[in-house]
Amino acid sequence: MVNTFIFGAGGVGCVYGWILSKAGARVTAACRTNYEAVKRNGIRIRSTKWGKQQYNPITVRTAAEARSHGPFDYILVCSKAFPGTAGLIKDAVSENTAIVLAQNGIGIEDEYAKLYPDNTIVSGIVYLPVTQVEPGVAVHTTFLEQFEIGTFPANASASAKAQCQRLSDLWKAAGAKAPVFDDVQVARWNKLALNATLNPITALTLCDDANFIRSSPGALDMAKDVMREVGRIASAAGYPIITEKVIEEHMQRHVDRLVTGGKEPSMLTDIRHNRPIEVEAILGNAVRIAQGLKVETPYLRLLYMLAKGRNYAVAQVDGWKPIATVEE
Repeated sequence: MVNTFIFGAGGVGCVYGWILSKAGARVTAACRTNYEAVKRNGIRIRSTKWGKQQYNPITVRTAAEARSHGPFDYILVCSKAFPGTAGLIKDAVSENTAIVLAQNGIGIEDEYAKLYPDNTIVSGIVYLPVTQVEPGVAVHTTFLEQFEIGTFPANASASAKAQCQRLSDLWKAAGAKAPVFDDVQVARWNKLALNATLNPITALTLCDDANFIRSSPGALDMAKDVMREVGRIASAAGYPIITEKVIEEHMQRHVDRLVTGGKEPSMLTDIRHNRPIEVEAILGNAVRIAQGLKVETPYLRLLYMLAKGRNYAVAQVDGWKPIATVEE
């Protein structure tokens, strides 16, 4: 039996644990605020695609507690991509463990590669609209679910490639999708074009995507300019994939919501709940890569500095609350 450890049993972690369980794997889950609920009731999922599901993972609070349930074939890191996260799983990592990153951002693999140079690292890009509506209860509201995966680096060993393919096979066995990329950084840059644009903009303005576009005649063009900067960095890094056509397609989805109703990106949700946002993984790393490649990114640099300030307010000021709210 494949032995797996979910580090971060939020919405994504809850669903990915269920996928692994359905595929026949043994699942241990590290829970924080939902620990008591999951230990008592298991994890319940309400999914547009899969219906009502429930499973009972082995429940722990930390990687150190999980160690006794190892060794693990796979550790799925489903927590937010904050600096230092790589060190939090070290007690659960063994010689043959593949570390799977189910996280947003660019350049997030480096921290893991440095700490675990002999372990397989699988980089994963998540497309899964899911919310943990109460402790241990995850709601997946659409048919969209795709976990785009590949080894880091792209030219990893044959055994690492085999571990990555085996993970994809587990997803397939559960009726889910996890396509394997020869170079998964293509998928990372494509997702970053989305995450680095209206995600921080909405968090900083407290508007959903439609309301931001509605707020000013120049708002949409400004968002496109941010995405163009991401495209220039990607091209300089060897991934010329964020073309004008791609930018127009991405932005049209947001424009359509002027009619269908705005969407609240994850960063805005975090700010509304007084939680820190993934500034470094999504903006900071992109800015640093740009600097190394001599690419000018004035919009991204500005968003990065402002988002760091927002995080500082969340982390440093006791009882801080947003001074404005967005109407539902």
